[in-house]
Amino acid sequence: MMIVLVAHYLLFFILIKVEAYDVILSSSSPESCNHSSYFDSISHKCKSCGNFQISSDDHLSCECDFGYYPEFKEKSKAIECLRCDQSIQPEICLKSNLTCESYDIKVLQVAENITSAQCMKCPLWHQPDQTKSLCIPCSNMCHCPSDYEDVNGTCVKDSFTIPDTPTIFTYNLHGRPYVSNYLRDWVRLTATKCKVHGGGKYCEHLINLCVLTDYNHDSQSACSLYRQLSGGFSHSIYYDDSQNEYLLNSARIDILKDQTMDFVVKQYALDGTYLLIQPLRSVFSSLCCTGTWRPIQRNANIYHSCTLHSKVLRMADMRFFEIYFVDRAINQSRLINVPVKVLNIVRGGVQRNREDKDISRWQLTKRFFNFDLATGSNHDGHTDFIRYLSSLTIRISVISNDKPLGLRLPYATINYETIGSLENGKSPVIHFAVKNTVSMNEAMKSLEIALSVLCSFGALYALLRIAVWYIRSDKTTIDLQTLIRLLVYGADILANVILTVIFFITFYWFMTFRQQEEVTVSLPARQDEQFIKDLVISAFTLKTISVLWMIGEQCNVDIFFIDWESPKPTKGEVISVWRMFFVANEWNELQVARKSSTSLQVIIVLMTLKVFQFERFALEIPATYFTADTFLNYNTVLRLALGLSTYLFISLVQNILNAALFERYLEHKIQRFTDVCTLSNISVWLRIHSRYGFYIHGRSPHGFADIDMQIMCQQLQREEENLCAQRGLVQGQDTQTFSIFFNEILLEKLIKLKNQSSGTSTLSLFNKLNEFFTSFLDHALRELDYEVRDRHFLETVLDMEMLRNMSQIERTIFYNDGRNCFDSVLFYGNEVTLVIFELLLFSLVDVYCHSYVTAALSVFIIIKALQFVRYRFGRRNLAKKTMIDPRFLF
Repeated sequence: MMIVLVAHYLLFFILIKVEAYDVILSSSSPESCNHSSYFDSISHKCKSCGNFQISSDDHLSCECDFGYYPEFKEKSKAIECLRCDQSIQPEICLKSNLTCESYDIKVLQVAENITSAQCMKCPLWHQPDQTKSLCIPCSNMCHCPSDYEDVNGTCVKDSFTIPDTPTIFTYNLHGRPYVSNYLRDWVRLTATKCKVHGGGKYCEHLINLCVLTDYNHDSQSACSLYRQLSGGFSHSIYYDDSQNEYLLNSARIDILKDQTMDFVVKQYALDGTYLLIQPLRSVFSSLCCTGTWRPIQRNANIYHSCTLHSKVLRMADMRFFEIYFVDRAINQSRLINVPVKVLNIVRGGVQRNREDKDISRWQLTKRFFNFDLATGSNHDGHTDFIRYLSSLTIRISVISNDKPLGLRLPYATINYETIGSLENGKSPVIHFAVKNTVSMNEAMKSLEIALSVLCSFGALYALLRIAVWYIRSDKTTIDLQTLIRLLVYGADILANVILTVIFFITFYWFMTFRQQEEVTVSLPARQDEQFIKDLVISAFTLKTISVLWMIGEQCNVDIFFIDWESPKPTKGEVISVWRMFFVANEWNELQVARKSSTSLQVIIVLMTLKVFQFERFALEIPATYFTADTFLNYNTVLRLALGLSTYLFISLVQNILNAALFERYLEHKIQRFTDVCTLSNISVWLRIHSRYGFYIHGRSPHGFADIDMQIMCQQLQREEENLCAQRGLVQGQDTQTFSIFFNEILLEKLIKLKNQSSGTSTLSLFNKLNEFFTSFLDHALRELDYEVRDRHFLETVLDMEMLRNMSQIERTIFYNDGRNCFDSVLFYGNEVTLVIFELLLFSLVDVYCHSYVTAALSVFIIIKALQFVRYRFGRRNLAKKTMIDPRFLF
């Protein structure tokens, strides 16, 4: 039993392999066949005729040899040649050796003492007599003999006829049945002649009729008739579904390193006449009057397009094609049949080739047409509809990391469209493409693994950030606010993770694809490309949530300006308010300041990609040089990698130049604001969480700032010569910026003070708060005090406070901050977040619009809109919290 199973398995494997490689053909023609063989257009080989048969004049079929006559054998379903019996008269035997049309008579002709029988057509209004020897006039109208049936004007013997069922001439037009006059006239007749002659032109015509019905064999049709006559799948135009996986994913073709990717097509006329082999461009030229065919470049994804013109739409120009790949890896060139995936094929009411991703459920075929005027033609000479080949894509799958270089069996994807007429409408566009692919399963697995691993680390970092916030906000329980903030932190980190993975994986594909000499890395397929697009959408959505949350927090920060100025005891002058207005306006302007210029960024990006034409590096061709081939399309993944890398590089250059040159030698906006506070004798108190905030010490070392220009210059001169105290909060130090962890008692005092002054005037509240802060900072409040310390290394790295008992610290802690961390409440300190948002916005728009100009303009408009929102709401919050009339904020 085991031996039987093994033998059965081996036989099944061999049969599949033979069927799969039956597509490997020799390059021959009908003229190369001798008198005892005929040219089989299915296998494209000369095949031997049967017993007692010789080749026809066109070498496309066989006929009985002299002295034999044909007879259809019902048992074998084939035509056999039988020897003329001696008892039969020679004339009858000779005439029996002929198969004539129903309205023909058989006559004998003597040439060079050799008698032969020939068919002769009866003249108009005449018909053969009963003996088929004479033409006699029709009495009224010609009728077929009693044992014949009139099939489209041809008398066919009853035993050869095909049942006249409605499904034979019904075509499924967009889900509704359409009765085709052409199918009604020709399907039964062609099937009958194919059955009578056993092959040749009539069977090819029947195949073409099957192709016109989109290979529909669910019911009685041209396809089902052909399957019955051809004996199932033997030499069929169909591929067995069980072979799909092997054909597309296992069958291998070895190619030479310098071999060109040549494709040819075998052409047939509508009536089945074989038109020999033509280059692939003949499909292009049979549809278009305009457009230029470019040769298929090695390793390149090629695109051609042209406009369908009415001049080419004639019934006589209808062509049927079978595609072959020219393999020159051996001494003698061979032709390998390219399977065709017609997207319009319907099985059981479902377009399996279009909707089903499972290869084993595809119906692969061999033949297709350029346009169809026959199916929709009516008896009035008009056409109800025209079908045409709207797209043809040949997919070549390269076996990666393989020596010698190998290919999977290429296959073509075909799509037909239907129109009513070309006279009053816009001419449709025909698309041709050749796409090289390499299996991306490993790459996509790597992408998923990278996302999983980095997301895990991102989740841990989100937990760390929420723990820091939890401590600084003085939370005791996990409430809804905590969960919402955790989601926001998670969204921000996840967006960064996705962008990082997308950038590195697309940049790797970009560099490897552009530099390869042989196709070892391909670009993602459509479904993988859609997955990357979904990642871009997800990352942009998450980062948008993060940016909006950041703007909302910045527009609600607690801020207070502490005025250290006091009236001069000798003059008794009133303190001027203009110093505070000046500092407030400086802060108001600083709220939307950036380390980089969005306008400059957009201009340089567009100049790089469009003016200098770096965009052409995103064309689907592996080359390290520019190409001006307009027949190449831009690939989404290559555009994504190129856009991200260009935008990121220019942004990095801007920020590096800003840190190395602009801030060092021209203007450091944050340090300038601190200097303005010192010159104005005003400090800034910021609180962003319940127990966490920042302090900018702006107390003048000279004691007074409400002075004239001369005295101010003298004070600056004294500082330069080191003749006065230093600017720092702690005596002998220059540190002016601090991060603060508040003591609970300090917060309670502030809340109590605000509540007690709620009914008083704004000026009174300001004076009380100003007095409280100045006293606290001068260590004048016995029950409230603070200490200044440096952060530990781990506290600096993790940006968190590591205190033993957070809830019972006795004093407020000021941490020395030499990095101006208070800019985290400004756009200036969130440059990375904003750049990532710009990158994702730029990528999202370009992915769906394929326009760097549109993407750059979208970034410019959206960023300016965010700055406007941040400025307006930040200005309102500044006026409210500092108690400055908004009319003084410019």
